[in-house]
Amino acid sequence: MRLFDRSAGKLAAGPTLVLPADPGPALFDEARRYDPGVRYSTLLRRLIFSNGVLLRGPVKVTPAVAREAGLPEGTALAWYALAALQGHRERRVHDAKAFDGELLVRGLAARLGGTTHPASLQPKLALLASVYSERGLPTEQVIEALRPYGGEFRVEDRKADSYSLTGEKTHFYVAYWSPRRYRESDAPAALGPVRSRPLHHWDLHGGVPASDAPRELGLKVGEAALALAEESGGRALDMFGFPIGTPDDLVPR
Repeated sequence: MRLFDRSAGKLAAGPTLVLPADPGPALFDEARRYDPGVRYSTLLRRLIFSNGVLLRGPVKVTPAVAREAGLPEGTALAWYALAALQGHRERRVHDAKAFDGELLVRGLAARLGGTTHPASLQPKLALLASVYSERGLPTEQVIEALRPYGGEFRVEDRKADSYSLTGEKTHFYVAYWSPRRYRESDAPAALGPVRSRPLHHWDLHGGVPASDAPRELGLKVGEAALALAEESGGRALDMFGFPIGTPDDLVPR
């Protein structure tokens, strides 16, 4: 290992994406799905995301570096997440950027056949789908769009800019926030330019950890999120911040 090469320490600290082989362009394709505005700095060797997350790499992992960093045997490449320094207008608190970095690493690992280090990153992340839209919907229209997938919902905790949907036998529950509660700095990077506009926001909660969710529940939440996104003209995202393309995207991998 080169003198002053601190890669092993960075990889050990994490959050680190651990890959058994070079995924080729697939990693950059997934990074663009996570953030259409992502860019790669060849000089700094990092992906730069609009939510203040950096992903440093690729780091070629030798057996010696793997041992020093505590990475699994057979690791070929790794990337590790960092929190970026941001200008005043874009500034987010460090913990928010660190949390998003962990979600990004987990999401990429699931999509690229990798693992994470430390292995316990966000171990009990809830099964969740989010829908963001510039167009709001009457509550009754939301309930109608979700009924085929979730059951008979009723409105609870209705306030001026939020409400919840639940029911005795529903498969999931829903929380809604109006554009008055929206903050661009906290919005997922996957929304792209739309992030700068006031958005309506629905969260569909499965009520169980994603890692323990039955396949049928993941499909129902995924189908419901896609149906609500279509009804509202919005976008559906998974719990890692990646766009949902099919209901299978919510099934634990």
